[in-house]
Amino acid sequence: MIHELFRKAGELHGHYCPGLATGVRAAAEALRILEVEKKGHALYCIAENRACYQDGIQMIFGTTLGNGNLELRPRGKSAFNFYDRSTGKSVRLVARDKPKDMSREELTEYILTAPLEAVFDQTPVRFEAPEDKPGRRGSPRICPRCGEKCSEPFLRVSDGEIVCLDCAEA
Repeated sequence: MIHELFRKAGELHGHYCPGLATGVRAAAEALRILEVEKKGHALYCIAENRACYQDGIQMIFGTTLGNGNLELRPRGKSAFNFYDRSTGKSVRLVARDKPKDMSREELTEYILTAPLEAVFDQTPVRFEAPEDKPGRRGSPRICPRCGEKCSEPFLRVSDGEIVCLDCAEA
């Protein structure tokens, strides 16, 4: 089963690598640990670094940047905070150091099939997942400084005006 999931994720990702295997395995384990019965909008993931594994997470866990349920909080760590907001369950998986004496293919196989505790440390999540509510992105408003539309959660008050993040930080 895990090899089929990896193959499907590779079609999305464009190649097969240990990073993709890490994301596939993390997402598959999260589904198991959280006892997810049905994928949907209640699932959420906060990844702590940008790398190949995000495509594996998108494909297997069903969270994407497009559906607003995959978030990047760069911390430079191969760590993933998974949530099922419908049940309140969550888990953080942190990739462990991998054996150094393996080929790329052997390492990929190791990541996909070694015991969970050899591949990941399991810890409590580090961040709160946003509430699961329709329309949480808010209605877009026009920034009075730059004239561009911006979703409400990304607006700030600066010098008495409601402006986009870019203008607030300028």
